[in-house]
Amino acid sequence: MKKEKKFSVRVLAEIAIFAAIALALDMLQGGIFRGVFLSGGSIGFAMLPIFIIAYRRGFLASLLCGFIVSLTQMLAGIYVINGATFDNPFMQAMGPFLQVMLDYVLAYTFVGFAGIFYKAFKNGEVTKKKVLFVILGTVIAGLLKYACHVVAGGLFWLGDGGDGFWGVPNNTWLYSFVYNGAYSIPNIIICTSVMVVITVYYPQLLDANYKREVVNEETNDNVEEVKVESEDKVNEKC
Repeated sequence: MKKEKKFSVRVLAEIAIFAAIALALDMLQGGIFRGVFLSGGSIGFAMLPIFIIAYRRGFLASLLCGFIVSLTQMLAGIYVINGATFDNPFMQAMGPFLQVMLDYVLAYTFVGFAGIFYKAFKNGEVTKKKVLFVILGTVIAGLLKYACHVVAGGLFWLGDGGDGFWGVPNNTWLYSFVYNGAYSIPNIIICTSVMVVITVYYPQLLDANYKREVVNEETNDNVEEVKVESEDKVNEKC
């Protein structure tokens, strides 16, 4: 009996493809909203590919997908704060590391936490239950990403009270909540709404073992129904 693999080549390929799509969407919406959010941030669908992998392949796969997006995003360029700007010796040494972790590494990796509802979603007997678990997962994951940006903003990016946002001065934590919420909350709403539509009308995107009908092209008659063999069963074969 062969030892079961955690990820098959097919699953790894899907993770890579969806991570690439997420990165492309992030860069595209970043260009569109350049100048709107002066300290970074954009509105769009960048979290959506990670959400799809979360409900298609599970928690570990979506976590890995989000982590890959984080790393590749960093390769495109990052801004690291100078530790010398802090008076605290600990922050002088660890500040840059913590800032990079919050702003880049953890932010998109946390999007993969939508996958914690993977099993509950798969076991959902009716569409309403599946929709509920999709909403829970995407909202929680989106809020985790939002929290990363809020903490990073409060610790590293507050100003001297000069340039504000929506009337909130930039020297308070409220500024970080408002500024990051201005793009994070719309992102959560947009991506959650699209995921609900996918769950109801395009469930095959979220099910790697989706049952489909094979249709005779000449007669247009249903010949048979086939089900894609699950990765677990394939890995269990000798």
